[in-house]
Amino acid sequence: MSNMREIAKRAGVGIATVSRYINNTGYVSEEVRAKIQKEIDKSGYVPNALARAIFTNSSKTIGLMIPNITNPFFNQLATVIEDRLNEYGYTIFLCHTEDNKDREKEYLEVLKSHRVDGIIASRAQLKEEYLNTKIPVVSFESEIDQSILTISSDNYKGGKLAFSHLYQRGCRNILHIKGPKIFEATELRYKGFLDKAGEKNIGIDIVEFETDFNTKKLEENLKRIKNIDKYDGIFVFNDIAAATVMKYLKKKDIHIPRDIQIIGYDNSFICELLYPELTTIDQNINEIGDLTVKLVLELIDGKEIEIKNHIIDISLIQRETTRD
Repeated sequence: MSNMREIAKRAGVGIATVSRYINNTGYVSEEVRAKIQKEIDKSGYVPNALARAIFTNSSKTIGLMIPNITNPFFNQLATVIEDRLNEYGYTIFLCHTEDNKDREKEYLEVLKSHRVDGIIASRAQLKEEYLNTKIPVVSFESEIDQSILTISSDNYKGGKLAFSHLYQRGCRNILHIKGPKIFEATELRYKGFLDKAGEKNIGIDIVEFETDFNTKKLEENLKRIKNIDKYDGIFVFNDIAAATVMKYLKKKDIHIPRDIQIIGYDNSFICELLYPELTTIDQNINEIGDLTVKLVLELIDGKEIEIKNHIIDISLIQRETTRD
């Protein structure tokens, strides 16, 4: 395979000229550019991305940490972020952490070694490590530090909306299936739901699940709920867990929404694939993705940005698992 020196020799120019052309770091005449590109096309030469990153101090790559690609919400969010970054000439380095701190730490070292220009960290569990990277970081769903930008949807409001919807549709014996305590977002949904129930003097039963995406574990957690048929309303902390609940209820011949009404959270694509279609809280994935990309690119460009927690508004999408 050809290298930069051979390309320069065949084009009849110096290696520095080829470097300027490939890395776009200086003037190269149109005539010379055409000669260099011709030799690149003939040889199939592919520039070394890491070498270019070292030379230009820019890899045009963003590291994207997500907890699990099989979770429909994070799957969709990664797609939106990748599409937006591609519009600006960036690619993503996708890191699947599985909510494992050791794995997240390993990926962080890999991102640093590949000289990524920025990092988008979803549900980050590391603190000092991100602070010491010297790479622009934007966090989603968890506050790493007051010096790092955070983006999240209004999870507390989402919990309140979920309770109000169930209450307005006549539910009084209500169960909330909450996510693991380590997740800031699901804790806020739980608090909002509970606070709104307190305003109506309604007692809520709470069951905490150990995972948010492993369906086998979700099904095992469901078996711990005794007499689930006594409830007339259930708020589940995300859509994939809500889908698991719906499957469980159908097996027990419990009709949705006649016997039990259900609300999920995220408004992921699976909501409209379920039968009946799932009522849920919409996190507005497009707005989250747009703002995340905008902020990380502004940080990379060195713009002065107010460091704060950006809260994205949410809304309830009523479908068929709650009654009109």
